[in-house]
Amino acid sequence: MEVHHHPELPHGEKKRFKEYVLEFLMIFLAVTMGFIAENIREHFSDNSKENEYIVGLVKNLGVDTARLKDVIKSTKHQIDGFDSLIHVSKTKLSQIPVQDSLFLMTARYIYYANDFKDDDITLTQLRNAGGYRLIRNSDVTDSIAEYESRIKDINGEFADMFTSLEKARDNANFVFDLNMGHNFRLHPTSTPVLITSDNEKIYNYYNSCWLVLLGLDGYEHMLEDHLQYTNRLIGLLKKEYDVD
Repeated sequence: MEVHHHPELPHGEKKRFKEYVLEFLMIFLAVTMGFIAENIREHFSDNSKENEYIVGLVKNLGVDTARLKDVIKSTKHQIDGFDSLIHVSKTKLSQIPVQDSLFLMTARYIYYANDFKDDDITLTQLRNAGGYRLIRNSDVTDSIAEYESRIKDINGEFADMFTSLEKARDNANFVFDLNMGHNFRLHPTSTPVLITSDNEKIYNYYNSCWLVLLGLDGYEHMLEDHLQYTNRLIGLLKKEYDVD
């Protein structure tokens, strides 16, 4: 039968119990220090990544504010155009100048839309790479989540408005001879451009333009509110992370 001997010192002396305890403590201490060192390394790495995300987000939000201002400006211009359009006299459309006015404003304001697209590079990274776990400030996390929620609402508002815009475009096809307007953006026509005198079709067109105006107005107000929120979020991030 195999007999296990106690480890012996060089001179044949057996290790004492205290020496076993000391070896255990040294091994335990080494493992613990390694674990602590790894945690410290990960902590500094996470802090560095967190700051990188915040710096990137502040940059993206700066781009968003510029885009918001451009979209707000062009949307206001379109609102003014639709407001003028729906005030063209429906009872005087037999007059060529009145037809011209309605036709020109239709051509200028009904065939474009100003869709705001946020610069979501950093937000996409935060979502896909699990970066949200790195943001320790709950106020910042909540504010970013609110920002994303607002973007979804804006997209929904634009989609509703655009549906109304497409309906108005469809109705315009029943009212105008659009071929007459190949140069409409530069010069009024001197030829009748209405292809119907049917009041129902004409009123449907006006009504659809009125709905577009309502949608544009709501969309523009939402953009204005989001611009203010974006500026507040930039201020919060710069304050909490000392970002220039």
